Amino acid sequence: MITLRNLDELLKENLKDKVVLVRVDLNVPIKDNIILDETRVERIIPTIKELAMAGCKVCLLSHFGRPDGKNNKQLSLRQVIAPLEKYLKKEIIFSDYCYGDKVKKTINNAPSGSIILFENTRFEDGEKKNDQALAKNISKNANYFVNDAFSVSHRSHVSTTGLSKHLPSYSGRYLDQEMLMINNALSLDDGKRLGIIGGSKISTKLKVLENLINNLDKLFVGGGMANTFLLAKGYKIGKSLCESSMINTANNILEHAKNKNCELILPVDALIAKDMKKGSLFNEVSISKVPGDALILDIGPKTISNLNEILGKVSSVVWCGPLGLFEVNPFQTGTISVAKEISRLTKQKALISVAGGGDTVAALSQSSYNKDFTYISTAGGAFLELLAGENLPGIEVLKLDSEEK
Repeated sequence: MITLRNLDELLKENLKDKVVLVRVDLNVPIKDNIILDETRVERIIPTIKELAMAGCKVCLLSHFGRPDGKNNKQLSLRQVIAPLEKYLKKEIIFSDYCYGDKVKKTINNAPSGSIILFENTRFEDGEKKNDQALAKNISKNANYFVNDAFSVSHRSHVSTTGLSKHLPSYSGRYLDQEMLMINNALSLDDGKRLGIIGGSKISTKLKVLENLINNLDKLFVGGGMANTFLLAKGYKIGKSLCESSMINTANNILEHAKNKNCELILPVDALIAKDMKKGSLFNEVSISKVPGDALILDIGPKTISNLNEILGKVSSVVWCGPLGLFEVNPFQTGTISVAKEISRLTKQKALISVAGGGDTVAALSQSSYNKDFTYISTAGGAFLELLAGENLPGIEVLKLDSEEK
């Protein structure tokens, strides 16, 4: 288990009137000035409140959208002030800058326990380049750095790793929770760990598949990537999405799973249609009977039943990727049906359930069942890279060294 310098260590210090830079992720979906999903806002509140109660001045750093190093008013973080104030029940001071004399003045004039939101870090050209001159300038006005944004910790940017070279650095509550829940789901040693991997391509999740095979007992593969495995096993998949160039890779993964005693499970039936348009006629067919002019667009009822039976026999499940074309009715049926069973088992305390990845969260949000999962990660790339066993730069800089442990 990775051990990080966390908030408990920082709170041992006398923080009254100290300045703490906190990297959060406020890159939230907004439409007509309304945040469509406030989950990321809600989850950063504990760290902010604890620091503010300790009497320090909390300075929030976040990106929003892709301004490419240019000041873009449409991507200003001013638009997240209202929901932040709603959750914190406290006025937010806004700074148009991340560094410089104006920022210093804003911080100096702020009372103890204040919360200051800095403007979009990606307005700065050096942010994504991890420019150390920028990191030094931002850190000049602060005493400590806290990373509470697991979702961007796979990036080596100024606001994720650069500041750690200039300030004592710690992990926040939200980041700790993300790491703990994902690692717990993978680390059970009772032989009852299941992974569910969906999405369209093996190539984008190759390392994830390989690492999960090393750490899990069973791995179900659905979505478009299942088609490539089915083709590798000799099934005809009609006009379905697949990666024909990955056939040999799929066979190697199947062999790897066999050698590691990880049961790799594929769909046995599917929902098919002749196109992906809403309202198109569809049929349920066995995987061995997919017509040449058909598209596999979701797992079928027998596969759902098989997967639900497996869920009843395992202790943990990690899910990444939808099981069908969830954006089009009725091809969200597989994803929602499995989510329903996971929800039921989780509520009964029979299962630890963790899900993550952008498409996964979007698919699960079509139902209310995701509310009962043990944990839903809001991270995309970082979630995938952790599942793949990769070292995340934003996490690496927070690790305790041998002398601190």
